[in-house]
Amino acid sequence: MTVSTDHPEVIRAKRGVHRLKATMLSDRDLAVTDAFGLRNQAIHSGPIGEDAAEALPVPATLLLDKKGTVLWMDVAENYQRRQGPEVVLAALRAHLD
Repeated sequence: MTVSTDHPEVIRAKRGVHRLKATMLSDRDLAVTDAFGLRNQAIHSGPIGEDAAEALPVPATLLLDKKGTVLWMDVAENYQRRQGPEVVLAALRAHLD
């Protein structure tokens, strides 16, 4: 599952651009972002304007159990560079095997 500050209509319209098959959710009010402490406290680098999100989340990958407990979290220091799939796969193996 992915979470974005985009409007649901934008998510639906652009979902196929990267051929993602994950469920994509809109977090316009940053409720999910704030629940995990992932609000970007640095300069707001997103679109500016009347319809812009209040802030942006810090890019992160989380592994949760069925109860919503965070088993593993990787927070990106650079929004353009995230861990490779081998790191996420290792976390999945460590926590779910």
